[in-house]
Amino acid sequence: MLAERVGPLDIKISGCINACGHHHVGAIGILGIDKKGEEYYQLTLGGSPEADATLGQVLGPALSADRVVGAIDDLVAVYLRERRDGERFLDTFRRAGVAPFKEAVYANAH
Repeated sequence: MLAERVGPLDIKISGCINACGHHHVGAIGILGIDKKGEEYYQLTLGGSPEADATLGQVLGPALSADRVVGAIDDLVAVYLRERRDGERFLDTFRRAGVAPFKEAVYANAH
């Protein structure tokens, strides 16, 4: 089962530009935004509300609603490929950096 292979993964979503804090501190953060009446989502990576608190780093340009689920799949695939034994998503992101995640999400962008 994929969930067992992935393990705990802290994904937070907010539709509030003032954040309510949620998306900023998710290992994967998703912020819903409105672009000229269209629904888009800004992804951030690497946030944590724990003792090692950090705000997530913006991955790149906001994605249309129909691309978000595929982008999350891409991020998880990079995590599974890049992680070392026992690493959480956050650990892998901090070690590998944003580049492999960004490439996976935006490589086939139209």
